[in-house]
Amino acid sequence: MSARVPGCLLLILVVLVIGSVAAFEVVHANRIYPGVSVWGIEVGGMVPERAAARLENNSTLHEPLITLSGPDGSWDVRPADLGLRLESASTLSRAYEAGREGSWVDNVVSRLELLAFGATLPPVITYDESEARRYLEALSEQVDVPPVDAELTLEGTTPVVKPSMPGQRLAVEQTLAALSPAVTRLKPATVPLVVEEVPPDVADAEPARAEAERLLDGPLTLALAEPLEEDPGPWVILPEELVGMLKLHIEEGVLHTTIDMEMLRLYVEKIAPALRIEPVDARFHFNELTGALEPITASEQGRMLDVEATVTTIVQKLEGGEREVLLVVKQVPPDYPDTASAEELGIVDRVATGESYFIGSPSGRDHNIRLAASQFDGLVIPPGETFSFNEHLGEITADAGYDRSFITAGEQLAMGVGGGICQVSTTAFRAAFWGGYPITERWAHSQRVAYYELRGGEVGMDATIYSPHVDLKFVNDRPAPLLIETEVEEATHRLIFRFYSTDDGRTVEMEGPEITGRTAPGPPIYELDEDLAPGTVTKWQSAVDGLTATIKRRVTDANGEVVYDDTFVSKFEPRRAAYHYGPGYDPPEGSDE
Repeated sequence: MSARVPGCLLLILVVLVIGSVAAFEVVHANRIYPGVSVWGIEVGGMVPERAAARLENNSTLHEPLITLSGPDGSWDVRPADLGLRLESASTLSRAYEAGREGSWVDNVVSRLELLAFGATLPPVITYDESEARRYLEALSEQVDVPPVDAELTLEGTTPVVKPSMPGQRLAVEQTLAALSPAVTRLKPATVPLVVEEVPPDVADAEPARAEAERLLDGPLTLALAEPLEEDPGPWVILPEELVGMLKLHIEEGVLHTTIDMEMLRLYVEKIAPALRIEPVDARFHFNELTGALEPITASEQGRMLDVEATVTTIVQKLEGGEREVLLVVKQVPPDYPDTASAEELGIVDRVATGESYFIGSPSGRDHNIRLAASQFDGLVIPPGETFSFNEHLGEITADAGYDRSFITAGEQLAMGVGGGICQVSTTAFRAAFWGGYPITERWAHSQRVAYYELRGGEVGMDATIYSPHVDLKFVNDRPAPLLIETEVEEATHRLIFRFYSTDDGRTVEMEGPEITGRTAPGPPIYELDEDLAPGTVTKWQSAVDGLTATIKRRVTDANGEVVYDDTFVSKFEPRRAAYHYGPGYDPPEGSDE
């Protein structure tokens, strides 16, 4: 019996061992075997999911490990912020395989060793350098210091310099290269930040200060080298004004002060109109016998301020320390100098004639006609230019030499300065009409004027002017200039306008005048004049019928093609006879007093 007992005990022991092993295997079928730890954290006996949570919660990746030191401070950084990540699945897969990698016998031995001695496994870590780069880029906002440029300010007219200061910038890539090895070692470490000095764009403003002092060193005087008596100037620009014309610019990191040429140009341009003298064209007569132009008044050079050359000169003189600068002027030649020949200008043919008679005109009217006509004698109109009668006539005033004479004003003739000038505009209109020129503005008189119908003058071939509102205009549409020549034929009191240019073969045909709407005047007007002798009466104006006169003009070129087809309509109001009488005179019955 005693011999069988040990056998039974052995059997029981074997059963117990086998049962224990089986129970151990059943319990740890899906768990990590006891004794396994990762990164000093016990994970044995845990399912991988729970072990992963323990690792994440206890990972040293989330504790400050790296110290970044810079010139102005330091920053303690967690490895996780620099891109280190624990790969829990890979790490715990290795932990789960511990004790399961060999044969059954080897695995039993391994599990016993784990129970007896334990095993510490390293974690599986990944490093994302781009995360570290982003961290450093964000950190640069605290590290970077922008440089300070040197500056120049003006206190009144005194230049003041503010010196420059360099800045600093975190060199991200260089710092990253030093940081990456320290991070991946997962040991406490101090990594110095690589910080670069950033130079200012403007390192020095002293040259600008010296230049500003020189430019503002007293008034700047602008003057003409040979001023005329009527010329304005000189012009003095005070330092306080020059301050507004200064301009700063940078050359190779150095600040400089110069004059702003655009501002200076604006100042000079304001001077220019006062110095402008328009050139004067010569006036000519055309000698029909010789075919030559004969100057009757000399041409004159004009003058203008050369703005660009003046601005350049001022800048050069100022930079050289000079405070007095001569303005640059240049001559403006006339379009038609007195040396021009008929062939050069193309004034070789008479292309039109206009005429009218002023026989019996009062002395004042006679004088005004002659004076006004002289304003147009010898005048040259360039090709393409619009001739304006009023522009070339000038002012109609007593100071300009005009006398008082009869003018049309309402129902009765009145006395006014310049009466009779419409005789001249009428004659110019007739020359333009027969020259085939395009007439762009022409006004008929409100009432018929007998002078314009003398010796065959057609009714409706008149043109009134009243400066500046009523004008006579036509265009020189020939390629050559137009010379206007005027003459008063003394024996006949005939006013003549002759047009000379190059005959281009155009012809002019006139149709009319067609008279319509004739209207008789009303009863005569009698008006008391206290200055007349008692009982006397004088005739102030004659009665004239009213009517509408329509004239057509057809202009054809050398090929017979119609160039202009014009219609000129003149609507004349009737004018009653008018008498002025002295005290004691009784106007006839039926008259209008």
